[in-house]
Amino acid sequence: MGTTADITAMRRAIALAARGLGATSPNPVVGCVVLDAAGQPAGEGFHRRAGGPHAEIHALREAGERARGGTAYVTLEPCNHTGRTGPCAQALLDAGVRRVVYAVGDPNPQATGGADTLRAEGVQVEQGLLADEAETGNTAWLTSVRLGRPYVLWKYAATLDGRVAAADATSRWITSAESRADVHRLRAEADAVVVGSGTARADDPQLGVRGIDGAVQPLRVVVDTG
Repeated sequence: MGTTADITAMRRAIALAARGLGATSPNPVVGCVVLDAAGQPAGEGFHRRAGGPHAEIHALREAGERARGGTAYVTLEPCNHTGRTGPCAQALLDAGVRRVVYAVGDPNPQATGGADTLRAEGVQVEQGLLADEAETGNTAWLTSVRLGRPYVLWKYAATLDGRVAAADATSRWITSAESRADVHRLRAEADAVVVGSGTARADDPQLGVRGIDGAVQPLRVVVDTG
C-alpha cells in the first residue's frame, strides 16, 4: 500500500498514459512521473508514438539532475531491452533514481526484467500500486500480449423497440450527438474498425475518426463470408 504521495503520483502517471491511446500501437501506453529527492514533482511524460522515446525518457529529460536520488512512478515495468529505443531500466540507473514504483509487470518476454536489473544495482523497486487502474488503461495491449489475440469492442446502437434504422431508410442517426462523440473517441483509440459486407453495401460507412484533432485513422476492414 503506497503513501498518499505515491498514489497521487501514480494516478498522474496513469492519466498521462491515457494521452497516448490510439497513437502507440503496437506498443503499450505508458506514463511516468518523477519526484525529486525531496518528494517534489521534477518531471513527467508519456509514450507518444511507437519508435519514439518511452515515457521514462520524457520524464527524465524534464527532470534533469533533479531525478538523482528521486523516485520514478511508471504505469508499466521499465523495459529491459534495446529495440528502436534503449532500455528504460538503464536510463533510470544512469539518471541516479533511488526508487522505482511501477503498477503492472511487463508480460512481454522480450522486454521484461527491468525490475530485476534495477534491484541488482541497489534501486528500491516496488510493484502493484494502482495496478487495476493501470491495467484498465492498457487493456488492448495487455490482451494482445497475454492472450495472443486482438481486444475487440462491439459497438451497437438500437432504438427502444430493438430497431437499428427506419424501414424506409430515412433515418441517418438513431443516437445522440454525445454517443456519437463517444464512438469517435473509441475509434481514435483503435487500430481497426470492422464491419460486415452487408453494412458496407447498405450504408457505405466512412469508418474513420471525425471531430478529434490529430487522431491516427484506424485501418478500415470489411468482413465477408466469402
